Amino acid sequence: MSTTFAVEVGNKQVEVARRRGIGMGEVTIIWLNDLVEILPDETPVVPTDNTAQGVETLSDLRYLHIHHKFKNNE
Repeated sequence: MSTTFAVEVGNKQVEVARRRGIGMGEVTIIWLNDLVEILPDETPVVPTDNTAQGVETLSDLRYLHIHHKFKNNE
């Protein structure tokens, strides 16, 4: 299962990341837009094609990118 996440810029949603399950309860994050490098951790993200499953901000996506799962699932 996978989910694409976007940030809202004005009245548009700009896709910034894709979360993809890689098995054993782990995920990988694929960055889709260099915009994520300049946005703060607190930037809200919205799922565009699936459920958020606990991801609310860029900080959540960055954590998953490094650890491949949330703290409470480790």
